Amino acid sequence: MEELHEAAMAYYSNAPIELQRLAWNFYLSLDTDGDGQVSFMEYINFLQKSYTWIRPNFFMDLDRNGDGSLDFWEVLTLYYAVKTRGGVWCQACQSCLVGLYFTCVACFDSGSKTYDLCPTCYKRKRFSHQHGFFLDNHVLLRSKRGLPSGSINLIQAVAPRSAYMNDPRTMGDNGSMAAFHALEMGLAMDKSRNSSANTCSIM
Repeated sequence: MEELHEAAMAYYSNAPIELQRLAWNFYLSLDTDGDGQVSFMEYINFLQKSYTWIRPNFFMDLDRNGDGSLDFWEVLTLYYAVKTRGGVWCQACQSCLVGLYFTCVACFDSGSKTYDLCPTCYKRKRFSHQHGFFLDNHVLLRSKRGLPSGSINLIQAVAPRSAYMNDPRTMGDNGSMAAFHALEMGLAMDKSRNSSANTCSIM
């Protein structure tokens, strides 16, 4: 959550005055009684009007100082979430996905609604989905750009073979598959080296 807050503040501090004013007007529109704070009920009323995809208990995540209401900077984080995180919520636990999360590659490539999971739900297999090929958002972005060939720095994700070998139709485009083949080669290379080798790995 801290990452989301810091990103919101960074965008705000670099935005032109017109966009800063829009953020301020957003805050004023939530503060319906004009007391300078957004209460939980004001937050709920706002969600019911336009943003039912945001879970009500997201309020507790936004309330950084725990005083039971939201000040401008806390509402700014909500504003940023509304503008940039529409639909980017864990399909299993419904938490707002901040930082690293996992995405179904087949759904992503189809151009339809993405299927995203937080690391905890993906790790503990707390989901039911028709596809099995997932990459975290960082690796997915790099696979779309194309990983450098011959790099040792390929050990960026690990998935069971059954997750992507059983049904080729669920594996996404050739770029994603090339990245995964490169990953397997990287894993094989790493196994052949001794434990003191200079390789980069997230595992």
